[in-house]
Amino acid sequence: MWKHPLTWVGLFLLIAVVAVWDYSPEDLLREKETQQERFPQAYMIDSQTRRYNKEGELHYRMLSERADFFQFLPERSSPRDYSLIQSPEVTVHGEGEHPWRLTSRVGRSNATGDELRFNGNVRAWQSQPGGELVLTTPELLVEPNRQYAHTSKAVKMRSPRGQHEAIGMRADLSKDHIELLSEVRGTYEPETEN
Repeated sequence: MWKHPLTWVGLFLLIAVVAVWDYSPEDLLREKETQQERFPQAYMIDSQTRRYNKEGELHYRMLSERADFFQFLPERSSPRDYSLIQSPEVTVHGEGEHPWRLTSRVGRSNATGDELRFNGNVRAWQSQPGGELVLTTPELLVEPNRQYAHTSKAVKMRSPRGQHEAIGMRADLSKDHIELLSEVRGTYEPETEN
């Protein structure tokens, strides 16, 4: 019975079908994604990206030590593509005369560059009359085209007039509007007359 070659081929095919049947499509895609994470499709060193508004004025600028681009599907672009950015530094030029600067240890950009997720020692600051306004948080999601940033993590905000701590924040960087969301605590130093 086992001496016939077709029996061995049939048994091999049955084992192969059972092995493949055990994997879901998500498992097969997840393995491919993990493999892609190790090998970037392209990379840039000391890169600079600039985006201008409709009037031709600088909207924002991003500098990075290194950016690695990971393409989920090697043969074409997909919404799952992303870039890992080392030491990103973004300067956002809003309506005011003082731009916002944002830095972190690492960043991750989605395929279109519409969202940047900053992680590790995130710092955002703006020079103002009388000193700097500085925000620190462990994670910050930045939408540079909208000049908008937000986080659900702990935030510290320090200015020449005081310091505040909160959980969560939304910031419209174009209009210098910051909203601390919950558990807000702080100290405020009123202006003294000379």
